[in-house]
Amino acid sequence: MKQIESLWKERVQLYIHDLRRYLKYIFNDHLLFVVIFALSAGAYYYSGWVKTLNADFPIGWVMGILLGIVLTMSPIYTLLKEADKVYLLPIEMKLKSYFRKAIFLSFFLQAYILLMLLAVCMPMYAKVSGNGFKSFWYILIILFILKIWNLFLQWDVLKLQNQKLAAIDWIIRFILNMSFIYFIIERVDIWINAIYILLYLALFVVYHQKVKEKTLKWDILINREQKRMSAFYRFANLFTDVPKLKGQIKRRKWLDPVLQFVQYDQRNTYTFLFARTFIRSSEYFGLFVRLTLIGGVLLYFSGQQYLLIGIPILFLYLTGFQLIPMIRYHELKIWQYLYPVEGSLKGKSFLQLLNIFLFVQSIIFGIIVLLRHSWENGLFVLILGIVFSFIFIKWYVPSRLRKINQR
Repeated sequence: MKQIESLWKERVQLYIHDLRRYLKYIFNDHLLFVVIFALSAGAYYYSGWVKTLNADFPIGWVMGILLGIVLTMSPIYTLLKEADKVYLLPIEMKLKSYFRKAIFLSFFLQAYILLMLLAVCMPMYAKVSGNGFKSFWYILIILFILKIWNLFLQWDVLKLQNQKLAAIDWIIRFILNMSFIYFIIERVDIWINAIYILLYLALFVVYHQKVKEKTLKWDILINREQKRMSAFYRFANLFTDVPKLKGQIKRRKWLDPVLQFVQYDQRNTYTFLFARTFIRSSEYFGLFVRLTLIGGVLLYFSGQQYLLIGIPILFLYLTGFQLIPMIRYHELKIWQYLYPVEGSLKGKSFLQLLNIFLFVQSIIFGIIVLLRHSWENGLFVLILGIVFSFIFIKWYVPSRLRKINQR
């Protein structure tokens, strides 16, 4: 048992070490300033929007859906490694304390998210209900209890390999969580709360009895843990090199015609390399698509002139900033050093491509604003995006590349 206790402590220490190692790069960079600026702007507009709410606003449904999603999404941080399914499998029955601690670690990490989300929702609740913030701790305690319940049920579901049952479980827990939060917010009769408590207890007993004799699905546990850590490593890779990161490559044959615009010339060697890397790598192509979609949706629904200025600049910056590490994507591959081209072409080709990516994103933003608002605003957003991209590529990116090369 002492060895199992020391194993858990060792895993937690390694996990914290990894977090500290990469978070210091994340929070010491310019992105922190952008995040603070975005949060400040969001808080300003949010407070103004809250003042417009009245008693008819469906606060129960809004908080029920938001908090219900966060409660239902309850991943278990097991901190398992690939080799554990060989070395720990024989002592599975002795690992109950290990996995119990994993569940409580998951609770403490996810409880912070619940706390922040409830704090964001409380101004809405106070304005619509007129009860002020006096119910904050009461609701928070209920959320913490429900989070523990969801984590234990999620642990039971992980012992099942039936994906349909897992999907049904998610839907059942979401409906239960959402509706219960709705009734808590709306302050319904206490007997309804008693019925929900009985339902929660009944589901807990049913789940526990159903998987009582089942063993752990080690492949599922390890695969989920790897995906969770890979997501963090991909984010950290935007700021520094992450040796543990395993990139995903997809063919995307339908985008091959785009490469025809790269002229067949020795000087375009790195241009073709980075263009192909962008198209095939999930982290960069997916990043570009996600940020473009999110920025486009925000521009479509925003009607204020300040937002038409801030949103394009913010998302162009985030896109450009997070594509910069792509220049070192092939750093450890020896064959690129065999290219019979000048080394300076690598940086020039990368800057040209990055400029094209931001130009395309600027056009998309401009078209969205043109269709939603007016051609003057669309043209303004397009010109704003082109000017910002030029300044970003001309002055910021070269200094950033020099900093990367010094590591």
